[in-house]
Amino acid sequence: MFESLHVHGKTFAPALFLAPMAGITHSAFRRLLSDFGGYGALTTEMLSATAFHQEDPETSPFSRRRACEGPVVYQLRTCGEAVLEAVMAKLAALRPSPPDAIDLNLGCPAPEIQKVASGAALFRDFDRLREVLARIRACYGGPLFVKCRLGDDPDDWRAPFLERLRLFEDYGVDAVTVHPRFSGEKLKRRARWREFPWIAASTRIPVIGNGDIRSPQDVEGRRDFFAPLGGLMLGRVLAQKPWAFREFAGLPPMPFSFAEVWERLYRYTLEDFPPEKAIGRMKEFTAYFSQNFFFGHELFRASRGARDLEGLRSAAMRFFDGAAGARQACEGSFGQDRRASPGDVPGRRRPSQNGGGCG
Repeated sequence: MFESLHVHGKTFAPALFLAPMAGITHSAFRRLLSDFGGYGALTTEMLSATAFHQEDPETSPFSRRRACEGPVVYQLRTCGEAVLEAVMAKLAALRPSPPDAIDLNLGCPAPEIQKVASGAALFRDFDRLREVLARIRACYGGPLFVKCRLGDDPDDWRAPFLERLRLFEDYGVDAVTVHPRFSGEKLKRRARWREFPWIAASTRIPVIGNGDIRSPQDVEGRRDFFAPLGGLMLGRVLAQKPWAFREFAGLPPMPFSFAEVWERLYRYTLEDFPPEKAIGRMKEFTAYFSQNFFFGHELFRASRGARDLEGLRSAAMRFFDGAAGARQACEGSFGQDRRASPGDVPGRRRPSQNGGGCG
């Protein structure tokens, strides 16, 4: 399942995509994922159209791209600003290559995003959404994706959703990623995978499924929900297990050390962020990475209390090397529980299956 997705003259193989995650899917994290491979495309963090218009994309860790990453989708948040056409032209001129696709964020439910008429607020405003799609398609002829939720009203969402699917078809959207929650729901409420078959049957556009997908067993156990989809988008599981794409792609496990993976991202992050920004990014990653261990709260607590980067690194290394780490029950490569110290998994870094690591 999900061997490839062919849209707009491009093939994404496998049809496995990285979800855009604020604070996580910056250039350093994408570089780490490229070391493990197993994906069809990575995705940037949600990019503000206004901010992107002003920044240098070759140095910004939000839009910077390395050749080793392979295909990259750039996700854009817009309310239809006056600079939208200029932003699309700037994206098309990116080096070393333009985006493999542009994804329009229509799902972010955060109040601060909706307050500026973006994300879920743009999905809600049908007329403005139509205008934005028309403006994008008037100046951009490449692959165009959209990412959305189910809408606002759990009791009356299908008709408005169908109306928007027709709009996407009319304006040449090439793929629709659906996170099957409503805009007012928190992540604690399970994603409604049962809606995937109906959505996929309602449009000729390939549908990419997203939300709470943590293992291949999730997919195999509910093939009736997932088989109609054109691809999968994985999010938080990759922040916890940056090697997880390999499992979904059916690639052989790569030996790794938890300590080395953490420290590698630490180095990558320092290359792309100034220290005052890098510490926040590493703390955010560590909050997810700590979930690999039964006593991960110790790593989480120690990292949250660190006042500077060296203190953060020292706290992490003490956890991986110390007595507390030796007591952990870790999830090994690809989810098999085993008793081990977080730092004692044998093996060294190997090239990515998606074009090789960045070095």
